[in-house]
Amino acid sequence: MGETRLVVENLTKVYKGGWGLHDVSLEVPAGCVVALGGPNGSGKSTLLRCLAGLARYAGVIRLDGRALDGSPEGREGIGYLPQNVGMPEHATIGEMLELFARLRGAPRSTIPLPDGFVRDDDAPIGVLSGGQRHRVALAIALLGSPTLLLLDEPVANLDEEGRDAFWSVLRRLRDERGVTAIVSSPSPSELRHVADRALYMADGRIVLHEEFEPGDPRDDELEGCR
Repeated sequence: MGETRLVVENLTKVYKGGWGLHDVSLEVPAGCVVALGGPNGSGKSTLLRCLAGLARYAGVIRLDGRALDGSPEGREGIGYLPQNVGMPEHATIGEMLELFARLRGAPRSTIPLPDGFVRDDDAPIGVLSGGQRHRVALAIALLGSPTLLLLDEPVANLDEEGRDAFWSVLRRLRDERGVTAIVSSPSPSELRHVADRALYMADGRIVLHEEFEPGDPRDDELEGCR
């Protein structure tokens, strides 16, 4: 793994109903895949939204030494996949990919997914299944060769073939390009074949930090902390 890529200091997010995040601090090196676990409502999605610059917060976030301020310029180098993706029903896959390619100033050739991962360009979003829409959203998140990927349950709607293809891509991005990724999952042990470490959240806090090798039996300890 390389030098420190992501630094988070005292990240706090308060909603009207209570804490979203409470004094979260962490460091993640370049070329590291982090499994982010925790039950529903533990703060996983809120943390990813803050890191992506899509929610206001107190605290400091630094990416490759530069403090992020939530501006479009600050979000350069970040690929974000939300848990729920909304796309216009009438648009085609090609139109969605071209739109985001223009917004990011990146050619579609930067999407590192295998041929056939998404359907043909002329397929309307409205005829796609949930899994097929999710594949399009993953392609959008990977546009522009981001150095930090923030993925909220990225394989939740994919079939086994799609999961295997995506994990293979993520491992290659980590190993060949030094990409850093934070991948949320209700079951961190499911990511043992790709993740280098795991963070477990509860009540807006990080309550467990584990380093592990793929397939390390210590992954099961994360499951036992629920």
